[in-house]
Amino acid sequence: MIMNTSTSRNVLVFLPNTLEKNKSGYIKGCHKKFHDCEAYYITEEIVSNNYSQCIGYIGKTYKNSKHKTACNLFINIFSNEICINNDCERNYSVVSVVYDYKGFKHSDVVPRECDNYGKHFKFLAEELRNSLNGSTNGRKSLTATVLVPVIFIVDIMLKVIQVLKPLLLYSATFLHFEENTVNLKWFLLDLIQKKHLSPKTGNILVAKIIDLTIGIVLLNWCLKNENDILNYIQTGIEDIITGLKGLLLYLMGSPIGLKLNHSFNNNLGKFFFYHISLWRVFLQGTQPLLRAYFRYLVLPGALGFSFQIAMGSDIISIATFHVYCIYVYAARLFSLQISGLMSLWRLFIGRKFNPLRQRVDSCKYTPDQLFIGTLGFTILLFLLPTTALYYAVFTTFRLVILLVNGLLLRLRFFLNTLPFYVMVLWVFNSSSVAGTVHIEWKNCEESKVEAKLKTLPLSTNVRKFIPDPVRRVEGKSFKCIFRNVLTGVLL
Repeated sequence: MIMNTSTSRNVLVFLPNTLEKNKSGYIKGCHKKFHDCEAYYITEEIVSNNYSQCIGYIGKTYKNSKHKTACNLFINIFSNEICINNDCERNYSVVSVVYDYKGFKHSDVVPRECDNYGKHFKFLAEELRNSLNGSTNGRKSLTATVLVPVIFIVDIMLKVIQVLKPLLLYSATFLHFEENTVNLKWFLLDLIQKKHLSPKTGNILVAKIIDLTIGIVLLNWCLKNENDILNYIQTGIEDIITGLKGLLLYLMGSPIGLKLNHSFNNNLGKFFFYHISLWRVFLQGTQPLLRAYFRYLVLPGALGFSFQIAMGSDIISIATFHVYCIYVYAARLFSLQISGLMSLWRLFIGRKFNPLRQRVDSCKYTPDQLFIGTLGFTILLFLLPTTALYYAVFTTFRLVILLVNGLLLRLRFFLNTLPFYVMVLWVFNSSSVAGTVHIEWKNCEESKVEAKLKTLPLSTNVRKFIPDPVRRVEGKSFKCIFRNVLTGVLL
């Protein structure tokens, strides 16, 4: 912006746009030297009569300072002129940057991403944030006194959760409770640190209030319609079991005209029938317990709609557990047959897998080995269509169940990150969600620059202000799922 010369030096003076220029007094701030210039940052908009920790004086007349800072630096601002170290001779080039004081001080974007705004705005944002934190020390002790005991209780809960986690690792309700406990601890710690609701903490607070409201309304509805819900669950489970048995009977015949191995197909069908019958007996035995303790089972729904979604995911997993078992058996059998066929295929081309070097080497086989290998390859090849049919059908069921659970998981993530609070701040053009620095020359002759913060786009704010502990939902890629399905790897 200003070129260095041997006879002049570049000076940047950052002035708040709300600085009280109509008053006379001392101004507070800081000074920093860089390799190409030096800068003065005025970090207070209020002019005071106290000269401690001041870096300058503002007034209608020149002030001969006898109270200099420790580094012997001083600014005089009078009649819109800037004098450095009481040196009124123009042996320096001064550029005054009038910055958006409230925007830089209250923005939650600039301090977290200050490296993207250049060294001057980075240092300015850090100093403003430090001054903001230092001005609320009284409230800090009060907030900490109230919230620290709550954090201690939350820490105990997290330790208990870690002990129980190996036993309840596959329960969506338990894992969701753990996530909410972690979110609560982060919320309290952030509140103690910042002493106010930031966009992230406000986001998670408003989202939880909405979650609780919907959850309590649905809980009341469930308690009023207890018998209808239990009958619907029982009927749904019976329909699943009946439909699955009918599907197995169809597969044990000649599905879509396929000529399958009769003995192998019959044995597979009976084996799967046995597991379905066992699971049906278990569900029938739990029906009285479900009716007796239904009110206690739905009670976690009082913690929010997201807990009810997690409970629904657990119910789907329990009701379709027999489908998962059949899928596991079919996938393991299919994977063994594919691996066997690949190994025996190497026999025909004179190769074998070397487990020590993890590579395929050449090998000479005896006639007996070739005969046994050919016989095994033929058996596996002719049994593969029967196994592949069961595997394809129950893999489809598994994919549908995973899709439903994935949608429920994403719905829970949306409820935890509902950007209602950020949307309100964005609509009212709050400085806390401002992050785009707009620089404009106001007066070229006086070297005066104006720096304003503008609100970021709504989509950018929604992404930036997702609460820190909330984990994004990361699913497997379609390529990975397709490869696992072809090779029989469990999904």
